[in-house]
Amino acid sequence: MKPSTISSFAAGLLLAAAISSVAYYVTKEDTPKAAEPATTVVTEDTNTEAVKTPTVEEMEELLASSGYVVQTKEEAEKTETQWQEKVDAAKKSASEDTESNGDVVYRTSIYVSNGMTSIDVGNALKDADIIKMSGFEFSKEVEKKGVEKYLKPGSYKIDSSMSTNKIISTIFQKQ
Repeated sequence: MKPSTISSFAAGLLLAAAISSVAYYVTKEDTPKAAEPATTVVTEDTNTEAVKTPTVEEMEELLASSGYVVQTKEEAEKTETQWQEKVDAAKKSASEDTESNGDVVYRTSIYVSNGMTSIDVGNALKDADIIKMSGFEFSKEVEKKGVEKYLKPGSYKIDSSMSTNKIISTIFQKQ
C-alpha cells in the first residue's frame, strides 16, 4: 500500500468518528426520560414550588394504568410458592411415567437416497439416537449378514426399540 492510501484511510476514520460524536451529542437530549412520579405543587403563600410525593395508592394506580401488575411481597411469594408446587408435581409425574415405561424409545423416518452407503445409513441412525454403535460398526454388521448390496432408495420407519438385526432387515431388503 502506498502511504497516501493509508493516510486517506486514516483521515476517513477520523472523519467518521467526528460525525458519529456530533450525532451522539446532538441527539443526546432527544432521548425519552423516565416518568417522574413526583408532582410539583405551587404554594400560594410563598410562591415556591414544593415536591409532593405520591401515595402508595397513587403509585399503584399509575403502574396499573401503565400495564404493570402490582403485588405485595407476600402475594408475590405466595404465587411463586404455588408455581413451584406445580413444577414439582409435574417433575414427579414425569419421573413416575419414565419409571413405569422404562427406556425412552426414539422413532425416526430415515430416507435412503441414491449413492448412500451402509456407513451413511449407520451415521444417520446414530444421529437419530436409534443405534449406539458408530456408522462404521453398523456397516460391519450389515456386511456380516451379507445384505450390503440390497440397500434401496426409499423411506423407512425405524425406532430404537428394534434390534440391530431387525433394523438391518427393514432397510436392507432382499427382493
